[in-house]
Amino acid sequence: MHNAKIFPVEIIPLEKAIGRVLREDIQSDRDQPPFNKSLMDGIAIASDSWQKGLRTYLVEAVVPPGTAPKPLKNVSNCVRIMTGAVIPKGCDSVIPVEQLHLEGDTALIKDWTMIKKNQFIRFQGADGKKGEVLLKSGCRLWAPHIGIAASVGKVKIKVSAIPKIAVIATGDELVDIHKPIKQYQTRLSNSYALLALITQAQLGEVQIFHLHDNQKLMLQTIKKILGKFDVLILSGGVSTGEYDYVPGVLAQLGIKQIFHKVSQKPGKPFWFGMSKRGMPVFALPGNPVSTQICAYRYVVPYLKKASGLEVKQEYIAIKDKINIQSDLTQFLPVSGARLIPIGGSGDFASLALADGFIEYESHKNQNLWPYFSWRV
Repeated sequence: MHNAKIFPVEIIPLEKAIGRVLREDIQSDRDQPPFNKSLMDGIAIASDSWQKGLRTYLVEAVVPPGTAPKPLKNVSNCVRIMTGAVIPKGCDSVIPVEQLHLEGDTALIKDWTMIKKNQFIRFQGADGKKGEVLLKSGCRLWAPHIGIAASVGKVKIKVSAIPKIAVIATGDELVDIHKPIKQYQTRLSNSYALLALITQAQLGEVQIFHLHDNQKLMLQTIKKILGKFDVLILSGGVSTGEYDYVPGVLAQLGIKQIFHKVSQKPGKPFWFGMSKRGMPVFALPGNPVSTQICAYRYVVPYLKKASGLEVKQEYIAIKDKINIQSDLTQFLPVSGARLIPIGGSGDFASLALADGFIEYESHKNQNLWPYFSWRV
């Protein structure tokens, strides 16, 4: 996370900004609302006239939304007004249509009606003053935020650029899902899981690659990829086996190793480094559970921070007793407050029963544990 370099800013049309990360403060270009606004359909009156006993009013004018009304000429009269319309000068109370008898140009207030000055009026600037910050840089732009930006006339908006992310699965045993598979082979599931995760989180544009366990080919292909992408995520070939070429290849390409191997289960062989131009490289263990948990635990928080988002940690309490005595940090799948049994780092089917996982350390005595949800 200390190496997370924030992504550049780009300017895009507002209608294409849903889910993106805002990179500018959005200020109100005028008071909100910009005028004294009616909150009801009905009539607008001078409340003093009602206090003096007047109950029947002559309709002097009709004020629909989007028009500039003239001032009330006679304080004994009223104006028909619609929700969202400007309150005319001279009027200080709105009476809803449900409390009226309307006949032609006459409005009769029902006997049971009680009236207060300024009722059903939203005054100019009550929601926000001109120049007030309505949206702060660093927020996700969901539908309400897009509406707020539109309300201040933002046609184009500054957001974090979406990084181009290369996802590379390594291994001779892997076969793409579009091809026939033999009994001793494995389908290329990790790449699709990573594609789904990053796309779901709207944190990058992903392109999938598959490399066989060939050092020369790895070196050539990854070298080309480094110049075309902003983030590199590898899966497999990162442990200490005979065909685990990834750390050596990355070293040959001049990528600085920040760390290799973490005291955790699953995902102990996890590798992280930075290229000379500041490109992050994540090399995840190839077992499916290890790949996915490392992606949620490390890759997603990195991408969020680099996008300008605040990275918040969730915590939950677990009802089940955890009896694991190990120096390794344990990542345990959970559903709600219950643990999900799992048959090791290859048992990715069990992840479908969970809604996320906790980060458990046996030497800590605490009630709440860091929680990572599948819903990022």
